[in-house]
Amino acid sequence: MSSSRNNTLEFSSVGSEVLDAGDSVTGKKYGAIQIITDTNFSTLTANNVDQSSAVLTGVGIGAGTILYGQFSAVAVTSGLVICHKY
Repeated sequence: MSSSRNNTLEFSSVGSEVLDAGDSVTGKKYGAIQIITDTNFSTLTANNVDQSSAVLTGVGIGAGTILYGQFSAVAVTSGLVICHKY
């Protein structure tokens, strides 16, 4: 049985960061963003997600959502997220 890349990612071994309203980070690498409370982003840049900033900023993303990608810039307008490093 083949395994996908997602099955082999080990987010817990490299750590996570909690960001809430007003927090922003650039230049770090996150493989997943877990939405803890309903969240709005003013910046969300992913190298491998087409139009990530245009599509995912300024809209509410519901609690419980997990976004996967190669995120390099995150700015939280409102809400609470956990950014998992890779």
